[in-house]
Amino acid sequence: MLEHYQPLYVGAPRDASCHRTVEVITGKLRRLGRFPAGGRLLDVGCGDGAFTRVLADGFHEVHGIDVQEDYLARFREAVKGDERFTLVNMSASAMEFPDDFFDTIVTIETLEHVPELPAAAAEICRVIRPGGELLITVPNRWFPFENHGIRIGSWQKNGRIPLLPYLPCLHRRWAIARVFTVRDLDSLFVTNGLTRVGVEYAWPTFEHGGNRFQGCLRPLFGLMRKMESSPLRMFGTSVVTRYVRPLPFPKC
Repeated sequence: MLEHYQPLYVGAPRDASCHRTVEVITGKLRRLGRFPAGGRLLDVGCGDGAFTRVLADGFHEVHGIDVQEDYLARFREAVKGDERFTLVNMSASAMEFPDDFFDTIVTIETLEHVPELPAAAAEICRVIRPGGELLITVPNRWFPFENHGIRIGSWQKNGRIPLLPYLPCLHRRWAIARVFTVRDLDSLFVTNGLTRVGVEYAWPTFEHGGNRFQGCLRPLFGLMRKMESSPLRMFGTSVVTRYVRPLPFPKC
């Protein structure tokens, strides 16, 4: 059902000014994945590279794709002279990479905006080498707020909408970005040959805007980190998952 959303909003990336967010998300990805791993890294929906540059340490090649040229231009300027980086305006659903090309693929708060999601999932799985890994963060279906906003006809309201993710029929009709459960992600990636090997949840960092109380909530940053390991962790803002592409069985 994930593909049956209305036309989706192409989101702005979280830049390096959201330093706590970058630290929390890259820390979770590093704990779940193999970093540094060497080889090739791909960031699908890299934006201005705030996350990519942190994760790039230890990789011999770093590729980033996005469909927003202004953010790619910022990324190119930030890594100018570093020959490891190749940054291309490219759709996730029609990637121009060979099969079995990447050791690690990350996609951070991107899949909720991709129009042709099943095609993008198939492409991601195609370009991971056997033994390679995919690390994902996406908005969590069980977080009690829709964070991107809604569109009803010609009327649009940005920012947080309480409880809408708990009404999936209305969410699909009105929301301008998707939300996901772990089962939703499995339906995209396990069915394309990957195996899920890790799940975490990220709780708010109160850096990205969205409501007028954000400044008052920032002192709760430490509590939010504790919630990520509590029995209530599944209600965080984002799901963080790791998948691997199994190695083929050796021939007898």
